Order: sequence, then C-alpha cells, then structure tokens
Amino acid sequence: MCLYGRLSINVGVISNTITITLTNTTMAIKKNDIVTNNKDIRVGSPSNSVVIPTGTQLRVWKATRKGILYCTAVDRGHPYSYYTVNAYATDVTKVEQPKPKVNVGDIFVCSWGYDQTNIDYYKVMEVKNKSLVIAGIGQERVYTGHMQGECNPVPNRVSDKRITKRIISCGDSVSLKMTSYSWAYPWSGKTNHFTEWA
Repeated sequence: MCLYGRLSINVGVISNTITITLTNTTMAIKKNDIVTNNKDIRVGSPSNSVVIPTGTQLRVWKATRKGILYCTAVDRGHPYSYYTVNAYATDVTKVEQPKPKVNVGDIFVCSWGYDQTNIDYYKVMEVKNKSLVIAGIGQERVYTGHMQGECNPVPNRVSDKRITKRIISCGDSVSLKMTSYSWAYPWSGKTNHFTEWA
C-alpha cells in the first residue's frame, strides 16, 4: 500500500485495484451512476503508473453499504480505462444525467448465444419512472446461407407476457439487462444477423 497525499492506493498485481480512502459518505450514488473524480488519481505501481485526471467520468458498477464505489472509466480509449477505481462517495461528484428518451412502441433487440446467435425483439408497452414494461414480439427471417440469415422485428405480433426491466442509461444511450448473459439495446432499424445450430 502506498500513500500519495490523501490517496491510499492498493495496487494488486492481477486486478490493478486503486483504493481512495476518505472519511465519510453522504451522497446517494448507486450502480450504473456516472461520477467524476474530484482529484487526480495515480493508478498502478509507483514505478509504472498513469494518472486519471480530475474530472474524468467514471461508471459505478458496484456500490457497497459501507459507501465504497467500484468504478471504471467511461471512455475506454485511455491507458487507465481497464483499472478498477475504488472510491468513497465523497471523493467523487455525481453527474446528473438526463432521463433517457424511451417511448411506448420503441423496439429493443437482444443478441445472445454461444454456438449460435439468437435474436430476440421486444416492444415497449409502458414507460415508468426508472423501468420499462416490455413484451416479446415476432420476427421475420430471411435465410442467406446454411442455418444463418437476417431478421427484422414484426411489431404487431406481440406476446401476452409482460416483463418489467430497469432502465440502464449512460448519457443518451439506453440498455436493459435481460438475463445474466444478455442485454437489450434500442433497435437501429437495420436487419440483425442470426445463426442456428443443428
């Protein structure tokens, strides 16, 4: 453990974890919030380190009851973007994001699979404060090769089953966590490629 000013940095050989220690946490920051750091953060070992400059946007991917935030850089193009930053809420400033613009009738697409690419489409049936009520919809497939092709949603073929999913937003981008291994994003209007397995 090294101490740089008021920063307590714990460098793990495998995880490259930084711990910023300060006194108390009073701000309500939760998972998927965007925050900016209030001071420069030195990342890495003393002999091989980079600095995360003040004002860098970080996404919180875990918030503990003790007030520790686990964050990663929003912009993945920097040398420090793959470090995990552990900070108390008092070390950062929450970035207020505009509520994402999602309307009833919008289509979301979920592409997932291991040996094949499955495509699922969902239609927004109701918009709540922080969540959406969605329903699965049909799709039209055109085969372009052996067990593969392109598909489009068919918005008027709506399932009776309704699913409520929390809105995950980053700026003007929106996603829905469908399962532990799949996410749904707004449909771009273009066809989606699928594959099948015998």
